[in-house]
Amino acid sequence: MIESLINFLEVSILPWGAVGVFVASVIEEVIAPIPSALIMTMSGFIFVSGGLSLSSISSLIFKVALPAALGVTIGSYFIYFLARFGGKFVIDKWGKYIGLYSSDILKLEQKFTGTNKDEFLIILARIIPIVPSVAISAFCGVIEMKIYKYFLLTLVGTFVRGLILGAIGWQVGNVYQKYAA
Repeated sequence: MIESLINFLEVSILPWGAVGVFVASVIEEVIAPIPSALIMTMSGFIFVSGGLSLSSISSLIFKVALPAALGVTIGSYFIYFLARFGGKFVIDKWGKYIGLYSSDILKLEQKFTGTNKDEFLIILARIIPIVPSVAISAFCGVIEMKIYKYFLLTLVGTFVRGLILGAIGWQVGNVYQKYAA
């Protein structure tokens, strides 16, 4: 199933360019099993080529990082709002089956004091590809982070992630073009 979904993204959505990256990012954020690293890296591979130039960096920013960041940010609101309005109920009702209790969330929420350190941690968590985006969105929803702050932190962290992963895809594409030709 995941393989066919990835194939669908490659064939049907990514040919749309930056709009396709945006749509694919929204889809991957709502359907958790699709890895965002795949979308961003594949987009860098497809849309950015050549050496270090203004044109390549512009493509990296405007065809990969920015559309991906906007897509992930908008798509993440699905999980954010589910967690914001139903997360505590779900944790109270079924959290014991996965070892998660309301007291754990309350302790973590009390550690988040609204300082710049907290904001930096959310941005850093968004940048690191192995941290599940769904978990970050759910956490921010459960602690009822302000919507505008959530938007900004998610956008900045995911933009940096898009730059990094897009640049990796770009370089892999350059190596591929050099040795495949």
